[in-house]
Amino acid sequence: MTGTTDKPRLVAIDDEVEFTKAIEQFFSLRGYDVQIALTGTSGLALVDAANPSVVLVDLKLPGIDGDELLQRIRQRHPQTKVIIVTAYNDGGKTRDRLLSLGAFAHFDKPLTSLRDLAAMVQRAVAPTP
Repeated sequence: MTGTTDKPRLVAIDDEVEFTKAIEQFFSLRGYDVQIALTGTSGLALVDAANPSVVLVDLKLPGIDGDELLQRIRQRHPQTKVIIVTAYNDGGKTRDRLLSLGAFAHFDKPLTSLRDLAAMVQRAVAPTP
């Protein structure tokens, strides 16, 4: 993390405005500095500027898609954890491929609860022993 805040920084990149509002509200109330982008291109610029601990990425995005975002973020910011949150489901093939490319975790939309996602984000920001 960089900057003047000691809050863990989280960036959510998703073109579903209601979903990003829910993420922003949920994680802000839990002590995170949350920033939102609605396109892959603006999301990558935000990640470059904010240097977050965790990035939540949807696969289907305008501009740069989630696949390419994952690869670019992993290349430019190897310490940043990328969690894929998507409604795209092909029986697990894409999930397995994304995890092999370095995604920290994968969640299917619609999320039944934000608690599981919050637990995974907490794991992602926890210091490694």
